[in-house]
Amino acid sequence: MSEISVLSNQYEQLVSTSDTVNNSVIALKKKNLLGSGNVQRKYPRLNVSASELTTAQTILKSFLENIIKLIREDAQESTYIPSIILDDYKKRMTKNQYLMEDLTELLERITKSQELEERHIAALDDILSILDSERSILFRKLRTARG
Repeated sequence: MSEISVLSNQYEQLVSTSDTVNNSVIALKKKNLLGSGNVQRKYPRLNVSASELTTAQTILKSFLENIIKLIREDAQESTYIPSIILDDYKKRMTKNQYLMEDLTELLERITKSQELEERHIAALDDILSILDSERSILFRKLRTARG
């Protein structure tokens, strides 16, 4: 397979992961916002269905389990993260010494369908930020490879 094909496939995988995780995080954030009566009164049409929430929780649970396994066990394969950026992704994830603790607690709260605190939302935002950054880097590599 040519370098462009490999990069293209890896980029498509990352785009799919990024979009899926982003949409799941948005659903959880909506649920958290709707817990506040003020938000519900101000935005009465804002809602999240039970099936949307269940799907989001399932996706994030699987994603977080995979990320935690990657970091703890120094795994070399991921269901969600393309192999071409795996090492860089793991380095970025381990820069924040408290992120692993937050991810573990976040996974537990999502599994038990518990309310998320601001630090859990911040951890989700950190994960998304790293994913988006890796996506941009991989896109530049793909564009450079095409000439």
